[in-house]
Amino acid sequence: MNRQNVTRDKVLDVACRLFYSNGFHGTSVRDIAKAADVNVSLIHYYFKSKQGLFESLAVSYFEPYLEMLESEQPSAAENNMNELVKKILHYKQSHYQLSCLLYRELSLNTVFAREMLVTYLAKENHLFSQLLFSKSSQMGITFKEKICLLQWKGLLNAPFMMPQEFKDPFITEASIDHFVRVYSELMEERKSVQMISNV
Repeated sequence: MNRQNVTRDKVLDVACRLFYSNGFHGTSVRDIAKAADVNVSLIHYYFKSKQGLFESLAVSYFEPYLEMLESEQPSAAENNMNELVKKILHYKQSHYQLSCLLYRELSLNTVFAREMLVTYLAKENHLFSQLLFSKSSQMGITFKEKICLLQWKGLLNAPFMMPQEFKDPFITEASIDHFVRVYSELMEERKSVQMISNV
């Protein structure tokens, strides 16, 4: 990896950490530059603005996530649904700060977040419709299926929308695997996964 890419990645890592800690609006480009030990003009060169930084973080999060969903085969088999839940939770937990940041910004319902993330969210809904209900488009989704999808996504996103409820300072591969196993088992016990096949 060349030096420019190393610097760019360092700025993104610092921006993610500060946005996570202080919020998007509570963090300035100067804060990021200082913490990353780079010149403010370098951030403007790579990202144009603080919004550009946030967009780069969102792209780096959603592109691999949606590729992962696209690689799944639509199936109503219960075991496949449980495995899908585990994969999604593992991805979100492996990118914990970024997951929390993006879902928090979405929950604020700002024009900026909606405009920037609407395409990714629409694609996620489309892929979930295929995977959960074998529907080729959102147009064929029934009201009951929409409610079911809302509940399912809510359970998957809740740990990242309410980080204050679950503080785990040690994010290791073992702790991620433990969280995914326990959380997915609880979803299964509560029939949140099986309800998909009953819709």
